[in-house]
Amino acid sequence: MSKHLMLLILLFTIFCMFSTDVSSEIFSDSGLVDIPTGEVLKHGIFGVGVYAPFQDISEFQRNTVIFRVSFGMFDRVEFGATHILPHSNDASRSFLAHLKAHIVTESGLIPNVALGIENLGDKVSYKWNTYEPQSSYLVISKTFNLPRIHLISGHIGIGNNRFATDDRPVGFFAGVSTEISPAFARGDIGFNLEYDGVGVNAGVRHTANSGFQIAAGVETLNNPDEIRYLLSISWSNAKMLEQIDGVKRLARQAAKLASQARRQTESSEETTE
Repeated sequence: MSKHLMLLILLFTIFCMFSTDVSSEIFSDSGLVDIPTGEVLKHGIFGVGVYAPFQDISEFQRNTVIFRVSFGMFDRVEFGATHILPHSNDASRSFLAHLKAHIVTESGLIPNVALGIENLGDKVSYKWNTYEPQSSYLVISKTFNLPRIHLISGHIGIGNNRFATDDRPVGFFAGVSTEISPAFARGDIGFNLEYDGVGVNAGVRHTANSGFQIAAGVETLNNPDEIRYLLSISWSNAKMLEQIDGVKRLARQAAKLASQARRQTESSEETTE
C-alpha cells in the first residue's frame, strides 16, 4: 500500500505540472477511454480518483486537474460527482454530477442497455468548450466469446452535446474493449479502442488486485494536430469485495463439506450399532 501511495503522490505532482484543459470524463469506473458503456457499478461498489489530459508540456505550470467519485446502488443506478480544479482555483464553477441507469441486463442474445446524463451543472466555464453540460446518452453493450481473442465487448450509443457537433445535434459513438489477466500483472489489464463522436481514442488500464488502477490513453488519433495524452489514477473497492465474496464462498463450501462428513459419520455409527 505504501508503494501505491508514493506512486499516487508522484503522479498527482505530474498532473499539477503538465495538465491541460479537460474535455470530458475519461476512464470512468464503468466506461472506456472517453465513452460510457451499458454497464453500471454494482451495488456497494465505489471508486475515487484523479485524472487529467496532457498536450503542451513545454511549460512547467499547473492547469486543470479533475477529481471524481462514483458509486453504484441496487445494481441499477450509478451516481458520480466531479470537481474540476482549474488554474484559477475558482471552486464555485467546478462541481458537476453524473447519473446512469441500467435498464436492460445482458442475458443470452440480450445486451446491456443503459441511459445516462453527464455534466449536470450550469456553471461550466466557457474555457472548457468541449466539456459540454447536460450530455444525455443511450448506450448498448454486448460481450462476445470469440476464438483466440476470447471475451471481447462491443459498445454502441447515441448522445447529444459532447457526443455531437454543431451541424449534428445527435451524435454516434462506439467502441470495443477486452481484458486479460496474465500472472505477471497481478491483476487485470484492459484495452480499449473507441470513437467518441468526434475523435478516435485508444487506452489501456491496469487494475491491481488491491483495487488500485492506473490508466493511460491517446485521444483524437484521427487528428494529429489535436492529439492529447490521458492519464488517470484511481482506487475502487470492487476487487476487495470480490475477495470477500470468494472467502465467503469457500467458507460456505467448507461448512457444506463438514456437514456432509458429519452426516456420513453419524450414518456409519448407526449402521454399526
